[in-house]
Amino acid sequence: MIRKAKKMRRSKTAPRFLMALAFLVSGSALFAADEKAMLIADLLQITGQDRLYAAGNVEVFHRGQRLTASSITYDRKSNTLIIQGPIQIDDGSSIIILATQAELSDDLKSGLIVGAQVIIDNQLQVTAAALQREDGQFNAMYDAAASSCSVCNGVAPLWEIRAKRIVHDEKQKMLFFDKAQFRIGGVPVAYFPKLQLPDPTLDRATGFLVPKVEVSSSLGFGIKTPYFINVSSSKDILLTPYFTTSGTRSLEMRYRQAYRTGMININGALSQDEVLKGLLRGYVLATGNFNLPNDYVLRLRAETVSDPDYFSGYGLTEQDRFVTSLQVDRADRDAFVQSRILGFYSVRSQDSNITQPSQISDFTRSQRFDLGQMGEGQLTIFGQHRQRASSDPLDGPDDDTAADGRDVSALGLRADWQKGMVLPFGVLASAELSLRHDRSYVAQDAIYAGEYARNNAAFGAQLRWPLFKTATNGTQQILEPIAQLVLAPEATLRLFNEDSALVEFDEGNLFAMNRFFGSDRIESANRANLGLRYAFSNQTGSQGQLVLGRVISAATTAQFADASGLSLAQSDWLVAGQLSMGSQFDVTMRHLVTAQGDLRKVELRGTIAQPRSALTMAYLFAPKDSAEERDSDIGEVTLSATKNLSDSWKSSISARYDAVANIFSKSGAGLSYQNECLQFDVSLSRNFATSSNVESNTVFGFSVALLGFGGQTGGAASQCRG
Repeated sequence: MIRKAKKMRRSKTAPRFLMALAFLVSGSALFAADEKAMLIADLLQITGQDRLYAAGNVEVFHRGQRLTASSITYDRKSNTLIIQGPIQIDDGSSIIILATQAELSDDLKSGLIVGAQVIIDNQLQVTAAALQREDGQFNAMYDAAASSCSVCNGVAPLWEIRAKRIVHDEKQKMLFFDKAQFRIGGVPVAYFPKLQLPDPTLDRATGFLVPKVEVSSSLGFGIKTPYFINVSSSKDILLTPYFTTSGTRSLEMRYRQAYRTGMININGALSQDEVLKGLLRGYVLATGNFNLPNDYVLRLRAETVSDPDYFSGYGLTEQDRFVTSLQVDRADRDAFVQSRILGFYSVRSQDSNITQPSQISDFTRSQRFDLGQMGEGQLTIFGQHRQRASSDPLDGPDDDTAADGRDVSALGLRADWQKGMVLPFGVLASAELSLRHDRSYVAQDAIYAGEYARNNAAFGAQLRWPLFKTATNGTQQILEPIAQLVLAPEATLRLFNEDSALVEFDEGNLFAMNRFFGSDRIESANRANLGLRYAFSNQTGSQGQLVLGRVISAATTAQFADASGLSLAQSDWLVAGQLSMGSQFDVTMRHLVTAQGDLRKVELRGTIAQPRSALTMAYLFAPKDSAEERDSDIGEVTLSATKNLSDSWKSSISARYDAVANIFSKSGAGLSYQNECLQFDVSLSRNFATSSNVESNTVFGFSVALLGFGGQTGGAASQCRG
């Protein structure tokens, strides 16, 4: 198809138009006989029977490609196009070619282009004296230079790769360099006889990733060179060799695989160093999730480490307790099923993996029933088995008051009923009933060995009176007094407490029928749970909530640890709240205040965010309590802040301060720069020794990444240097 855009010689317009149309639809038509092409030009001429000439604002559209030029001559005998520039060829997806002149086949897939500039995905540009196209897949560029940096007139880019030849494989999305020089500011700094890099449109390709230099006080100067292996579209391997001047030889590994119904992720490392001479050190952290029939989910987890100092010495996670587990669960509106097998391993100096429960299996099955006008019910069956590696029925040298070999099995059944109603004046009332029976079997314990049965019943009645107010400016407020009375006979059977020791008193369980989350304890005794809730929201996006609560119990003996705030007949005051002002400010706090007005526990977290900066702070305090396995007070302040110094420069700092010991436990700082073609990161971190099984370590990190390859996108454009 030919459409004349502006003008044509008047005397021969009709004959030439018909000749051109016949020329294009004939057996050797322009751009292939079975494909339609559209040509737009100011001037169209046909010379003899074999040549078509178009000039002036020439545009050609063919199979998603767009070609613009000042003139085109089509030779029918050779099926070639002779094109005069300025030329632009846009393939319709990610490649644009600019040139001064070209000679191409009629389908634009093969030929020679002179004075070429290739722009790939608007990120990487390659300039070449000449470009040879072959089969629409290969672009061989000679005397070429590649860079993703802004190119300024007369000034060398920040970095570039110059090569005798660069071949771009459009199908494989790879760039191949022959006799390549890497230059910074026009100065050669490295030479590569052969070099292979992914183009910007390829997200996954086998090859080296950004290397990182690290200087560690425990391991010395080292370099990490990650190597990515693209096994297939659904799985990959990342290998990171790590060598240091102190003799450290380490290989970090990551394996990922996606399945139709799930995925697995395995991270690990093997190391030999001077810290533990002659020993092989390492770790494994692995997870997996799979969807099973009938909406069940399989969750896998495996974790272990060779020694307590490994993670700290290599600047990895601070984890010191590890879990290996297999779990199957399903949850929907009316049912919950969970079955687990867990193994625990600790590298804490005060923990013993032989005398503490290290193997646990449990099962829970809950079913909800809609009882219509009678409310709703729920039936739950549960079981648990806890096993120690030791078989000693006595308490050994650890003196933790527990038999070193104690094994416990428990099986229970619980029935719950609940109904709500609305009373006059908008008062909300609800009633709850909970019945429970369980049996425990204790083995390898000289004191508690045997079988135990326990029954428990509790009835609760609750009243809420929400009072609403809406102001003329749209602000909504609610004030809600809440009172709950729980009647439950005080339990006479109280064995050891292994899985319900740590109870947090908060707004989530202020009105709970049972604040113990494990099977060893059930909250009993008559009690009143009292609270007052205030909340507001406005049209600007600000909202907040404040909860004040207290528990008054008739228990004759303490059921909870002192630090929980629930050990006395009149509990500590619970003060909890949140305040949010859109995305700019957010604060959350939870305090336990004694009757004398002292703070027992404090938790405070806040974030301030601005367009170019953000600050997050937190403070946590908890008193020592042997029942909660704390031999000393905990008081910790954490801080993290980020600041955008400019469109390209960003800085960050972080710190963790032990307010009880009056020392820093961790600190760090970072500085990064990123423009359209370069990413530069510097980091400094310090872990301070806080226990006998972790040593202090300082790590300095440095990395530079060239952007524009393999799907790595850049930031703000750099300024031209004068």
